[in-house]
Amino acid sequence: MSKILEAITIGILLGLLTHVANKYLPSDLHFLVDTKIIWLLPAFLIAFNLPSRYKQHDTIFIATLTIFITGFTYYSSELVKHYEAWYLSTDLAEFLCLGLLAGITTGIVAHLGRTATNQLIRYGSASLLPAIYTGDGLNEIIKTLKHFEFTPEIGFKVLGGMLFYFLIAGRHRFKAKSLLAYLALAAVAALAYLYML
Repeated sequence: MSKILEAITIGILLGLLTHVANKYLPSDLHFLVDTKIIWLLPAFLIAFNLPSRYKQHDTIFIATLTIFITGFTYYSSELVKHYEAWYLSTDLAEFLCLGLLAGITTGIVAHLGRTATNQLIRYGSASLLPAIYTGDGLNEIIKTLKHFEFTPEIGFKVLGGMLFYFLIAGRHRFKAKSLLAYLALAAVAALAYLYML
């Protein structure tokens, strides 16, 4: 029950903070909240840090609940801001569908990152989200290589992804397999952003 309350509390706070940041952050820092993938990080952390007695379905439920509460809070606060009666907007309906998929995926990845016996699967799952962030930043560097300029967005994505990896990997952060999984996934993410997205 305490983990459910934690998920709800963090979801509400993150949804409200996203709304406030959208309004008050300078335009050159809007990248911090423009992508809703940022909502996956707290959901992953809560699910990843569940005690070992929690099964995979519990992990999926907690991750999905965190994402749903975040999105519901954000979109509801948008309606309040515009003095509109609450209704199921297209944006919210789309988010609920994507949020369910994201919650299930995040929960499974967090569970594997915590419990998988195969080390590469375990380390790869634990470092997937940090690698996506790092890869996105590396993609920005590659695209602007000829006239590269270090921006807050690139720094946030590359360094933020690295810090997130070190936070999650814990005592395994410098193990060869853990680092290899993180670096390989970051490279794949960078190529995916470059050629497919």
